[in-house]
Amino acid sequence: MIEKAGRNEVKRFIRFGIVGVMNTVVDFIVFFLMHSFLGSIAGQIVSYAAGMLNSYFWNRRWTFGQKRTRDYVQMLRFTAVNAAIAAGTALLLYLLEGHLPLVAAKLLVTAAGVFINYFLSRAWVFRPHKIEDQ
Repeated sequence: MIEKAGRNEVKRFIRFGIVGVMNTVVDFIVFFLMHSFLGSIAGQIVSYAAGMLNSYFWNRRWTFGQKRTRDYVQMLRFTAVNAAIAAGTALLLYLLEGHLPLVAAKLLVTAAGVFINYFLSRAWVFRPHKIEDQ
């Protein structure tokens, strides 16, 4: 039983990673499409928002298997988690910048953000409701 639960958790984490790659692709495509119209800062905001929407949809449905209709509280939690992680990883990157090569710092910060995001998503954002547990 525990072994199966562990396999399910690994499978869920892999799905979370695949969605993360999709988010990055969406972010880059939207950024480069919007950059010439909106400039860098506004383009980044729009592209990050597009990646977040993609993330919410796919993680909610595919990674965490939730079938309910809209859940605005869940959407607010998702937004709060992603905003906090974006701010935290930006701060961490800033703090590491002079101490590690930029690529190493970016990789470390990204990895930390992925794990924190996954566990907060699993425990708080997409936690199963009582009815769905049965």
